[in-house]
This record gives sequence, C-alpha cells and structure tokens, in this order.
Amino acid sequence: MLRNANVKGVQVRRGGDPSRLRRLNSTDVLAALYAQGPCTLTEVSAVTGLSRPTVEDVVEDFVRDRIVRELPPEPGGTGRPARRFRFGADEGFVAGIDIGVHKVLVILANLEGEVREVRRSTVDPDLGRPERLAVARTALARCLDDSGVAPSRLRAIGAGTPGVVHDGAVTLCTVLPDWTGLDLGRALMTESPVPVVVENDANLATIAEHWRGAAQDVRDAVCVLAGNRVAAGVLIGGRLHRGHRGGAGELGLLPALRWEEAPDRLLAACPGTGDLAAVFAAARSGDARATAAVDGFTDDLATGTAALLLAVDPAVVVVGGGLSRAGDLIAGGLRERLAALCPPPPEVRVSALGDEAVATGAIRVALERATEDLFPDGLPVGSLPPR
Repeated sequence: MLRNANVKGVQVRRGGDPSRLRRLNSTDVLAALYAQGPCTLTEVSAVTGLSRPTVEDVVEDFVRDRIVRELPPEPGGTGRPARRFRFGADEGFVAGIDIGVHKVLVILANLEGEVREVRRSTVDPDLGRPERLAVARTALARCLDDSGVAPSRLRAIGAGTPGVVHDGAVTLCTVLPDWTGLDLGRALMTESPVPVVVENDANLATIAEHWRGAAQDVRDAVCVLAGNRVAAGVLIGGRLHRGHRGGAGELGLLPALRWEEAPDRLLAACPGTGDLAAVFAAARSGDARATAAVDGFTDDLATGTAALLLAVDPAVVVVGGGLSRAGDLIAGGLRERLAALCPPPPEVRVSALGDEAVATGAIRVALERATEDLFPDGLPVGSLPPR
C-alpha cells in the first residue's frame, strides 16, 4: 500500500518492500531538507510523516555521504540543543551560460541555486563561432577561478543560445555567424565529464521568470525576450512548451509579424544614437524622435505578441531581455495595443531579472540535471527566492 504526502508541492510516497521503502524515505527526507532549509530531526519528521528514528537513520547516511551536513549548535539557550541539518548545497556547483549577440554572461551557483559568481563579457556581433565559443569557455573558467571552485566540483552546465535548439544542437540561427548546425553541448563540454544542457534563450528566460521572476504565480504565460532580437517562450500548465522540433515562440522567422527587423527599425529611426539603450534613454529624456521610434518598436512588438496570445491565451505576458530596463516605456503602450488586437488582453508585466534571465534559466535546467539522481521527481521547490 502507498500513502501520499507533500513536501512543498512534491509528492511524497510510502510503502512497498523494505528496499523500496528505504529509497522512498531517503528521497522524502532529502526533499524536506532541500525545500525547508536547516531543520531539526523533529521538524523533518513532521514534514515527511516519518518517525524520528527513521529520519535520524536516513540523515546519518546522507551525512556520511556528504549530501547533508550537520550544522553547529545555535548559541544560547538551555539544555542540550537540537541537532540541525541542511542539504549540502556547496558540495557541488552549476553554471548558467548565456551566449548572445553582444554578450556572454556566466553565472555560477551552488546546488540550491545561490549565486556565487557572475562574469559578463562584451563581444562583437560579427565574432565568429570559434572566437565566441572561446569567450564562453574563458568566462566559465574565470568564474570558477574567481570563486575558488575547483572544476571537479562543477556538476552541470546550462547554456542558452539564440535560434532553434533540438537535442542540444542549434538547428537554425539567423543572428550569430556560422551558428546553425553547432552541437553547442559538445562544444562547451569541459575536460571533466560534465553534462551540458542546451536550450533556446527565450525558453530559458521563460523558465527563469516562472522560477524566480514575474511569472511565479501563474501556470500559463508568454515571455517576450526583447533586445537586439525578439523571440518568445511559452509556458502552458506550468511547463515549458518547446514544440515538436524546438521552434515554439520563434515568431521572428515570419516577416509578416514584424519581429525580425524591429530592433533595426528602432535604430534606423534614430541614426547616430549608437545602440538600443541610447534610444530608450533619449526617449525617457523627452526626445521627440526617440519617443516616436519607441512607439514604432512597441507597434512591432504588439503584432507578433498578439498572434501568440490568440494562439495560447496566457494569463500573463512578461517583457524581458535586454530591453526590460526600458519596460516602463514599453509596457503601457503594449497593453493598449494588445487590448485593441486581442481583447481582453492578459496582464503585461516587466521582468525583474533583466538581461540575466537567460543565464538564470540556464542555472535552473543545470540544477535539474545535477540533482536528477537525488530527486527523481524533479527539484522539490517550485520557486526559490531571488538572489
């Protein structure tokens, strides 16, 4: 007979033969420690429904294997202090890499997703494949070195890239030179046998918004990644929708929806400004030409977004990516245009993760890969607090 319980939304199972029961008890105890943070044996027992002696037996095994560590007694108080334990988050690390048109961003985090190091490198948009990959590898190596983490402690890498991604390979990319056909997972594999999870950048941004960003409270959302390119990720029923070949959300491939050329049109409307950030800064200061250019960009953004909303019907649209810092200039106009194109429109929110959303989503998928043996049903938390 099986008895079910829950640890922060994760199903906890009981029953079966003794060896199976032991495995289930171990999974439940570890899930409780991961989700709840530092706990006493009594607290873990209350969460899991297991007896205290059973919890203690399981925890002692995890301590010996360095998966769980015992914390020093808390100062003060009277009598013998209760023993406290926590998941051994610093026994391993994961890296999230965002390889974009103008930047390479690497975030290093422990097994609870706590960020330990961030390294950002600016790259030329015309940089070739070997040179761009070299920047990513160097940034990762320096991230590890600066944080004092030995490469042998890296458990998994998540990598985000523009374009359509299928089975770890970039099957189509129109914005990075010589990127189509690249097996990015193999290209980023380190000397140690570290698994690399490759995903489309807009998909990773969507994962990040659902994990730590503006879409934590919904199960159906669209994340529009707006920057030097425009793409989208789709969340349905709390799960990322990739599509049959990994191309869901790549509306920029259809010229009629106006996403592909939208950033170039924005720059062309304000010659001499240099980059998109300068255009938005000028609009914020009241420059009439820049304001008109931003309005045109918002029109372009609304066209493709409306098509996606009519197909998916999400609760929320999150505007993210590099231009999320200009969300105050875009969000209001986007709401008005979507109300006219697909009434009633969903709520429009601006990302709080900014241009770190892709790398943050890469951390999430790397965590899932690194802990899949410990948590066969997935990470025992739907969302962790932002750093």
